[in-house]
Amino acid sequence: MPNGFRPALLLAAAVALPCAADPAPPSHPDDLAALRSQGPAGLRTLLKQYDATPPGPGRDALALDVDKVAGQRYATVSRLYWYTELAPAVAEAQREHRPILELRMLGRLDEDLSCANSRLFRATLYANAEVSTLLRNDFVLLWTTERPVPKVTIDFGDGRKIVRTTTGNSAHYILDENGAVLDVLPGLYAPSAFRTELQSSLAFAHSVRGKTGDALAQAITAYHTQLAARTQKQFSTIANAPYIAATHHLSTAAELEDAIARAQRATMSKAMIEVRDLKHIGLYPGALPDDAPYWAAVGQRLYNIGDVAAFHESATPRQAARQAATKASAPPTVLDARSRALIAQLHDEVPAELVATPEQLADVIARLEQHLVADSALDQLQLRPQISQFIASHHGRIDFETLNSWVYATVFNTPASDPWLGLMPRTDFSGLPGDGIESF
Repeated sequence: MPNGFRPALLLAAAVALPCAADPAPPSHPDDLAALRSQGPAGLRTLLKQYDATPPGPGRDALALDVDKVAGQRYATVSRLYWYTELAPAVAEAQREHRPILELRMLGRLDEDLSCANSRLFRATLYANAEVSTLLRNDFVLLWTTERPVPKVTIDFGDGRKIVRTTTGNSAHYILDENGAVLDVLPGLYAPSAFRTELQSSLAFAHSVRGKTGDALAQAITAYHTQLAARTQKQFSTIANAPYIAATHHLSTAAELEDAIARAQRATMSKAMIEVRDLKHIGLYPGALPDDAPYWAAVGQRLYNIGDVAAFHESATPRQAARQAATKASAPPTVLDARSRALIAQLHDEVPAELVATPEQLADVIARLEQHLVADSALDQLQLRPQISQFIASHHGRIDFETLNSWVYATVFNTPASDPWLGLMPRTDFSGLPGDGIESF
């Protein structure tokens, strides 16, 4: 975990996370429906009331109302308004002359048990101050459901239960103000990476505003042809990014230089032959090039996260030690204070004996940050080019339903034709009647 993480940061971000069983009575449904029908303006009205309410049961109940009006769980943090149907989103986009950002997901964004990606979106992207400002100011937001999210209940037989979700992925589609698909960001990105890619999509949306028919199709084809070529070139230049296997946090130049210096000292007699290869297959034996440390290293270089760009691969042991002494030792920070506060509170809504220590929480966040950056690299360099090539192959003329069906079937490997989402392969005997299926 970054040494710079301080639990005191949690005090800087006041986050209200009301329990779904809060005893305070909610507002009348008709009142909430009226506010929701006003769109973002209705949410601003309720947030103003929420901000003026002192902490306590009344404020907690009001936070639940905010979620209902916003169409998103934990909207007191994100302060984002989400449409749930395309037609009103298009109408708003045309009024505001903004593109639409459509989140396609399993489950619902206004429920805790939505798919894992959407839960992480709420905590790491929509809660992020800079991301939420970009979304609020430049897009009309819409979420739609691909299908219900599968839920798993683990019953310990003594009254204790764990309920979680399994399977599923999400994508952000960028649509023009008429609802035509312009771009897609598949899966989970780190906040800075998400902003970078979304701003690029936004610039493209502005460049084609007002275009229709052949002109729009040609622009979309050119954009995705160039995007696929650019990401292929980016990957070719950073695919051999040095990394330290079996780590659970993001790397620093100091760590890499110290590790390579130790590796060189340990194998000095054959350093000239093997060290160059050693650096690029993982600094410790047994590393696989498809694990989180590797993809996190690629993501750090792709999005310039931390100081790894300053790592000198040709350094001698003495030079590496000297360089390491002058560089930051703490891994880079990926999540801002608002996201960390929300993550901390969600993580510790548990019995007292399971509440994390500051050190344990720091480790949880470190692992999450590493996986966010790793996912960013995988999504950007492997999944997104597939989508761009598919769009370009259709000459920029592809409707949302066709593209989305292909994305879920081919890119996410969860086709609509499989109602069991791969969870019922019927290839191995389970010993249970009907493999445990209770209803169908």
